[in-house]
Amino acid sequence: MTTQLTIVNHKQTINVKIERMAVYLQSRIVEAIEDNGRCWYLFFYKGQYLTSTAATKLKRRSFMERAFRDGVVLQAPHPLIGHLLHNHQTCKKTGFQHLTGKIEKLFTPQETAFIATFFESFVPKRKLFEYIQAIFYEYRRNGQLLSCYRILRILMDFAPKQSWVKQLSRDLNFIKYEKLYQSLSPELIKKDSLYAEKKLYEDLSNDASFQSLIKLLQLQNRWIDETALWIKRTAETCADRDYAALSALLNKHFPQPDAMLVIEQLFHAAPRCEQLRNDLINYYIETKQPNKIIPFMLGRNFSLTDVQVGKIESLLESLDVAAADMEIEPLNQLAPFFAGHPQLTEKFLQTCVTLLFRSHELPYIAEWLLPFKKPLGSLPVIRKVEKMLEIADDPDHQSELGELYYQFKQYDKAIDCFSWEMELKGSDPNPVKWLSKIYNEMGMKSEYKAYQNLYIDMEKRRA
Repeated sequence: MTTQLTIVNHKQTINVKIERMAVYLQSRIVEAIEDNGRCWYLFFYKGQYLTSTAATKLKRRSFMERAFRDGVVLQAPHPLIGHLLHNHQTCKKTGFQHLTGKIEKLFTPQETAFIATFFESFVPKRKLFEYIQAIFYEYRRNGQLLSCYRILRILMDFAPKQSWVKQLSRDLNFIKYEKLYQSLSPELIKKDSLYAEKKLYEDLSNDASFQSLIKLLQLQNRWIDETALWIKRTAETCADRDYAALSALLNKHFPQPDAMLVIEQLFHAAPRCEQLRNDLINYYIETKQPNKIIPFMLGRNFSLTDVQVGKIESLLESLDVAAADMEIEPLNQLAPFFAGHPQLTEKFLQTCVTLLFRSHELPYIAEWLLPFKKPLGSLPVIRKVEKMLEIADDPDHQSELGELYYQFKQYDKAIDCFSWEMELKGSDPNPVKWLSKIYNEMGMKSEYKAYQNLYIDMEKRRA
């Protein structure tokens, strides 16, 4: 899935990492970061690439600010971002003057005027205003008053305090159109779908407006925008019907792994969605991903079916406890799943205790093991830890303690124990033998050889 791309700025090539994308009205704006921390924005209109620009301070109440505040913001990597950028591994930065020539060939004058408002944070507002105003005058010269009014509505949003805009909004030639724009009627949607989409988007919490907007997107075959809206809707409502609509779109346009990645990200935003949760669990079981299932379950009050429990138990053997992103501390909550599997539990606990020793002391580890004693009794690894706790401060059992530390790969602590034993029992070669063995396993060859030679000498003296 696309996570990086190249921006061409004149003859300079700039490699950037994709961070996120805002889907807002007809725009899709991708935020990407250079290695030096500089931020870039890539602009798309209905999937058509427009240009890229390095970030400056984004103006308050600008289109950009609204896009990332009110739009659907998706974090990379994300299948919708990947689909948008699939054919755009290299993106050319185009200045505003050349950009206008490009968009005038691709889009209607009304769309061109609207696209110009995207760049308020990067192009002087006066320049943008005059460009849109010129489109208005072109329509006026041709006597296309409704088209003029469409442009005027864009300017009423873009520069509502501008005196020219205020004056024209009261012009008798346009008053007759004002009534049309007072309600989101089918006639308005037909005559000015761009404006209607904006008003419907502002009223998304209203179910009728939401459904009208979905129908409009479907008519225009804008399934990416539709999918983004269903993501937003499902996160807000957690309703089964909304999730079903989203799932249908994902299954239609993406392979299952990509569809489930969308669901996975959505779950983090809406963990109370039961159907979403069940689909994820079943997918993790089906694809044998225990490391996905376990963190997913920890700390949540999940009600699993008997079938799910049985399947999860069968996956525990392949759980990679040592994975870099696995938190060991909460894993004792899984004790009930190990009931009836003593050999598997022993192997699991051996790994967990070994890892816990890296950052915890014996008392914590002994307490961590308690949830496993009730369903499984005192397994060997539990007895070892309890024994270690019992003899930790006993100078007469340092050799035994050292051997137990060694079994959990706590080599430094084992060395301390055997060194102490060596001082107490200077003629006993056993602690020397252990020290040689441990240093060899640690790759400390000089120490290994020194203790190996000492052990050989002590054995010769004993012979």
